Amino acid sequence: MPRVTVVIPSYNCAPYVEAAVASVLDQSFPDFELIVVDDGSGDNTAQVLERFRSHPQFRYHRQENRGLPGARNAGVRISHSEYLAFLDADDLLDPDALRRMVDALDRSGASWCLIDILKARPEGREVQRSDIPADDPFHAILREDFIRRGMFFRRDAFVEVGMYDEEMKYREDWDLNIRMFAARKDFTYLAQPLYVYTWREGSITTGKRARVLDFTARLLRKNHRTFADAGDRAAAAIYAGNMWTLGRWYFYDVGMYRKAAACMLESLRYDPRPGRLLHPLLHHARRLTGQLARSDADTQRGDRR
Repeated sequence: MPRVTVVIPSYNCAPYVEAAVASVLDQSFPDFELIVVDDGSGDNTAQVLERFRSHPQFRYHRQENRGLPGARNAGVRISHSEYLAFLDADDLLDPDALRRMVDALDRSGASWCLIDILKARPEGREVQRSDIPADDPFHAILREDFIRRGMFFRRDAFVEVGMYDEEMKYREDWDLNIRMFAARKDFTYLAQPLYVYTWREGSITTGKRARVLDFTARLLRKNHRTFADAGDRAAAAIYAGNMWTLGRWYFYDVGMYRKAAACMLESLRYDPRPGRLLHPLLHHARRLTGQLARSDADTQRGDRR
C-alpha cells in the first residue's frame, strides 16, 4: 500500500494532462500511486496517457461524466493510501511537493496541509500566499476562502467530513475547507509554492461567471446559513455581508436582477440594520455628484471656447 495517492481528474484536458502526470511521476518522494480519473472525456485523453500505462505507479480509471468533485471522489474510492493529494489536469506539482507535505503531516500530526501556489499566466508567474489568520480560522474561512491550496489530506479526516460534495460543481474547495474547519481538523501550513496553477482562458475558474455565482449562493445557504440558524451570531453577520456582496455581483457582473434582489433581501433578513442600506446609497450619491460636477465643468469649458 503506497503512503500517498495522487488523484488527477481530467475532462477534455488532453493537451495538458501529460505534463501533469509527468510532474507527479518525477516526484522526489517515491512512495505514491497516481490515479487519473478520466471523467467522460470526448477528446483523445486515453490515447495521450497510453504511454504511462506500463508505469507501476500509474492507474487509469474512466467513468461517465460526474464533474470535478465526483471525479476526485472516485479516485479516492479506488485507493487505500494513508494520504490523499489532488492535482488538476492542467496544473503541475513542484518536484518536492509530496515529500514536503508528507514530512509536514508526519511531524505535526495534522489532518491536512495548506500551501501556496505559483500562478502561471501568459505574461509571467507570481507566487500567491495563503493569508492564514492568527486566530479564529473558522469564521475567517466563512468570510472568504483564504486558502490558496488545500490539496493534501489524511484519508480518515477527508472521509470523516464527507469528502467533496458532488453536487457542488463550483466552489467545491471552499465548501470542503469550511467543513474541515467546522470539524476542527488541525492543519499545518507550508509557506511554499508547491503547486503550479496554470491560468488559461475558458477554464472552469475563468469562465461561466453566472454559474459560479449560483454555486456561491448554494454554498452560502448550505454552510453559512446553517451556522447562522444554529445561533452563531458571527456567522449570521458574515452570511449577511456575503449575501449582500453576492447580490451586487449578480447585479453588476451578470445583470441578473431578480437574483440580486433575492440575495439582498436575504442579507437584510439576517442583518436588518438601517446603516447597511445607507452606505450604498451614499456611495451612489457621491458617484452621481461627481458625474454632475464633471458635466458642469465640461459645460463651462465648452462655453469658454
